[in-house]
Amino acid sequence: MTAPEKSAGTPAPDRPRTGMRPVWRLALPLMIAGLTQITLNVVDTVMLARVSTSALSAFALAAPIYLVALVTVRGWATAVQVKVAQHHGAGRPGEVARVVRTGVLTSAVAGVAVGALLFLIAAPVLTVLGGADDLTGPGADYLRVLAIAVPFAAVSFTLQGAFAGVGVTRVSMYTALLVNAVNLPLGLLLIFGADLGVTGAAAATLAATAGGTAYLLVTARARFSRVPPAPTGSAEITKGLWRIGWPEMCAMGIGYLNEALLAAFAARMSTSDLAAYRIVDNLTLVLFTVLASAATAITILAGQSLGADDRDRADAWRRAGLRLLTVLLLVPSAVVLLAGRPLISLIASDPAVSDRAWTATPLALFSLAPLLAALAYGAMLRAAGDTRSVMVASVTGDYAVLIPLAWLLGVHLDLGLPGIYLAWAAFGTLYSLLLYRSHRRHRSS
Repeated sequence: MTAPEKSAGTPAPDRPRTGMRPVWRLALPLMIAGLTQITLNVVDTVMLARVSTSALSAFALAAPIYLVALVTVRGWATAVQVKVAQHHGAGRPGEVARVVRTGVLTSAVAGVAVGALLFLIAAPVLTVLGGADDLTGPGADYLRVLAIAVPFAAVSFTLQGAFAGVGVTRVSMYTALLVNAVNLPLGLLLIFGADLGVTGAAAATLAATAGGTAYLLVTARARFSRVPPAPTGSAEITKGLWRIGWPEMCAMGIGYLNEALLAAFAARMSTSDLAAYRIVDNLTLVLFTVLASAATAITILAGQSLGADDRDRADAWRRAGLRLLTVLLLVPSAVVLLAGRPLISLIASDPAVSDRAWTATPLALFSLAPLLAALAYGAMLRAAGDTRSVMVASVTGDYAVLIPLAWLLGVHLDLGLPGIYLAWAAFGTLYSLLLYRSHRRHRSS
């Protein structure tokens, strides 16, 4: 580090004692942000359900396509977060500023490209998916409006990753709360007051996303413009971000495709199984959001330690994070097992659906346990910038175990939803073993 950069920046970050408490402090705002983001989708679902079945169906058909676009641009945010954490841990604020500026610019360009593609393929892709004529039109309008939101979302993800990299995860929480505060009243106004239906929901999401991005830009300007950027070339930084970002984008995209395949398997069982799967899948999504937030906190703290060239400390964060992950799975799981059946009965009025959902719930919770080690090891690999090993392990687990075993057990052997969650447990076991091997290779190198 050069002397000018030392004097221009802030002091090196404090070194908190390793343990669950620092991981929890970073993870809690991310959990609130993630759960608030889930609420955004739930609110749109509830409002459109009150408009008409056709409006809700058009939303259900189009929303996953928009999520694929978001997943595609979100991988870049992980790359920015990792690089920022490493430079912050090494006490190089100039490099942090350069990564943030380059990351914002490149994510905006990527967002424009993905948004333009989404705008062009909106109607054709819904037709390919088998949407009826009365759903394709509103669904395509929904996607065309949200295509404009993709660049805003890309920049938003990148800036949230940058703030997380320096340990300021509460910014993600504030952004999510702001987005919901805009989306809910504006959605009510546009969907019902202006009678715009699905298009109104999209317009409200666009406005809320743009508002959240504006808040982040203002906050980032105050945080990251205090120091002059380091002289590292933008092309070199972009290349480094790409090496981390593209495997993350691929892994996330393939993972989302797998969710669609598993839903298709449940649909082949029966309509009741599909409805029950959606209920249990939402439960596991909430729990996984909590766990993933803790894993992100491990990545941040371990990345800062690796940036300071302290491998032992980074591994101590992994162990502390794994203990927190265990607590975060066991406590909610116990609550669900004690009170889950009455809650499921409230959600599903059909006894066949609620019975199937409750039967699958214990195995669904059990299937998350093998993922705990994978989340901790994956966090360490991401902190080191090795997202490629994470991608390879994920894709291998998906297509060597999860998809074929879910089909065999759930559909072919007629085990139903429990068969799908047994496949998830097998996937988590293999995924953890593969990531453990990659982690050991990094430790010995």
